[in-house]
Amino acid sequence: MEKTRRGLWVVDGLLVAGYLGLIAMTMPYLRPYTRFTPYPDGLPGGPMGWIVQPGGYLVQQNYQANGWQRELPALCIVVLLPMVRRRPLFFATAIGVAQLLVATVHAPGDARYTILIAADICLVPIALAWRRRTSIKAAGLIATGGTISMAAFTPGSAQLMPTHIVVVSLLTLVAWLLGSSTRERRAGAVRQRADAAVQAVAIERLRIARELHDMIAHSIGIIAIQAGMGNRVIGTQPAEARKALQAIEDTSRDTLSQLRRTLTALRRDENAETPSDPAPGLADLDQLVASTKHAGVLAIVETTGMPRPLPGEVDLAAYRIIQESVTNVVRHSGARTCRVRIEYQDSAVAITVADDGHGVLGSGGTGFGLVGMRERVSLVHGTFTAGPRHGGGFLVSATLPVPGGFGTVYAGSAKENATVETEQRPDIDRPLPQALPTPDPNPAVTP
Repeated sequence: MEKTRRGLWVVDGLLVAGYLGLIAMTMPYLRPYTRFTPYPDGLPGGPMGWIVQPGGYLVQQNYQANGWQRELPALCIVVLLPMVRRRPLFFATAIGVAQLLVATVHAPGDARYTILIAADICLVPIALAWRRRTSIKAAGLIATGGTISMAAFTPGSAQLMPTHIVVVSLLTLVAWLLGSSTRERRAGAVRQRADAAVQAVAIERLRIARELHDMIAHSIGIIAIQAGMGNRVIGTQPAEARKALQAIEDTSRDTLSQLRRTLTALRRDENAETPSDPAPGLADLDQLVASTKHAGVLAIVETTGMPRPLPGEVDLAAYRIIQESVTNVVRHSGARTCRVRIEYQDSAVAITVADDGHGVLGSGGTGFGLVGMRERVSLVHGTFTAGPRHGGGFLVSATLPVPGGFGTVYAGSAKENATVETEQRPDIDRPLPQALPTPDPNPAVTP
């Protein structure tokens, strides 16, 4: 590695020496010379008189270099191009020295500006690839060389010196701004992509945490209640204890299957196949109602409107909201019955879960259930409310919009549909029916 660095230093030194040698070789062609043309008979100038008096000389200043030879100092910059990425400051120093050398022979202005423009073109990738401090130093070296050469050896009239200095400064500034602004835009795009990746990871972690919470909280709550009930009646009612153990086994197996599916999805690589098990939805409510009934709470599901297929994320959100709400009823409310209403509207599905318990969750719950439900609803741009009911109990309400609507036209007039809707729409505030008598008491309620 050390030998490689030394070799690069030697190579760059040879490049600079070769470039300055080429500049020195072109300098004699850029030097002006004076030609005296004699006019023995004079050169008349019309009404203005004589341009050259008889027997006088016409003095003219010319250059040996023709048009393409004046561009040679700018073309020689090709020798220094390997240094643009490796050592921009040495590149800029060599350019500044070359401008001074060319200016000492009073080279024409077009040759000197050609060198400056070529150097400014190389300044753009320097500002694009290097830090701002380095690129500013390189721009300063190039501008300093050009400014001193114009000030000390002004091409043409001396009165144009301020104009030349301003033009040199502006050309260098524009080149640096072009490269620096492009670098900032690229850096900003990289930061945005990094922030988007971090945000995507955070969103995915939140989604996984929400799924695990909804999955485990419901199942563990049911298992805990069934275990408590079985422990109480195992001595007096072995049959009921056996039912409780069977419910615990079914619930735990279902939860284990869901956990395995979730962990498999997390651990699979990009080339692996996606698990074929579908995510739960409203079609799985029967199993949820059955597990809730085993826990001592009767969940009554009422559907209004015509059931229609829902998008996957809306279907999953609806199911998880009902699952979490029913779990809260089982664990916190002390109610024996809850009502779940699913209303299919024109472009949304509305969910309401109500109970007539003592509403402990509404008054002092500190878990993540309500937070998770609110997050699920916000992800599909819906509305969510939760709080105590009039007359006791707790009410959870969510409206989940369906993107683009259901897109279904139904037969019959709007009046008939409205009549059917009114007849089927239950009153959420009317007294809940009593649960079917069961021999097992609700262990979540302390007598």
